[in-house]
Parts: sequence; structure tokens; C-alpha cells
Amino acid sequence: MKITTGIYKFKKIHTLKNRKLRPTSNKIRNAVFNILVNKYIMNSWSNKTHLLDAFSGSGIVAIEGLSRNINKATLIEADSTIFENLKKNVEELNLKKKVTLINDDFFNTSLAKNEYFIVYLDPPYLKNFTNLAIKKILDERALKKGGIIISETNKNHKYDKYLNQYISTQKKYGNTLITFFKFL
Repeated sequence: MKITTGIYKFKKIHTLKNRKLRPTSNKIRNAVFNILVNKYIMNSWSNKTHLLDAFSGSGIVAIEGLSRNINKATLIEADSTIFENLKKNVEELNLKKKVTLINDDFFNTSLAKNEYFIVYLDPPYLKNFTNLAIKKILDERALKKGGIIISETNKNHKYDKYLNQYISTQKKYGNTLITFFKFL
């Protein structure tokens, strides 16, 4: 896989052949960042932004964000083999100063209060992790005021009812649903 835009454009991101991984495609990454740029005026605030990639896998979403001027990122990955590959991707692009890597289960990780302006969630589809992850982020008050949670789920995913009021944008791409939550 390769970064599509920005200062790391065309840089290769290594990914493992592993059933646990479902790397975010170029099409979806471009769609997510185009929405951030056009609807949420990302270019005006990206250089001050801390992104949390909670189930990061190869790290391609966070690295794509850093390539597009996101200031810093925290990447959490539970699987130690996948984490070693993630670490390799960060090191090869010389991003260690901009990235915090955490090899732990997202649900066991304490989140910094009011730290993240963008949170990207792409947990395993077959579990209810997305709703639980959003609840954890809100309960721990990890999202900055006005922050955005972006969720990548199966197209049939149902969010907990109380979250529906915060849905700002939803787009389907094949079997994937991308949902932007805006919290004031």
C-alpha cells in the first residue's frame, strides 16, 4: 500500500498478510480526508491537531494524516506482530518524533483528557467494538471540544441510539460505511 497525497506521497506502507488486518483502501482514505478538507476545513487546523488511530494495524490512516499536515498522532495496536510492522513503518518514514506508539489493547489504554481532535476507529467488524470505543472516548473525555470521531464499519453497522444525534456525515463505499461524529 502507498500513501496517496502529501509529503509522503507514494511512500510504501508495509502490511502483513494476516486475517486480523483489513487495511483501509486508497479510495476510503482519500474520501475520508477529502471530507475532512472540504466539509470540516481541515487545512485551517490540521497543523495543530493530534490524531488518535485506535486500532491502527499498519498505521496507514494515521500516516496518511501526517502526510497531509496533521501535527502528531497516537497509534494503538494490540497484536504484537502487527505492532512490530507498524513500528517499522513509522521508523522508515522517520516519524518517531511525531508519533506515539502503544502496543496494548485499546480498551486497556488510558486516554489523555482533551487531547485528540480526530479519532479514527476501524476495529474488527464482527464485534461491537465501535460503539464501545466511542463510549470509552467520551467517558474518558479524550476528545477535544469540537472534535471529530471517524468510524469505519460494515455497511450494516447500527450505532447505539444516543450516538445518532452526533452523526454529521455518513457515506457508503461498497461494504464499508464511514461515519463522522461531530461533538460540540
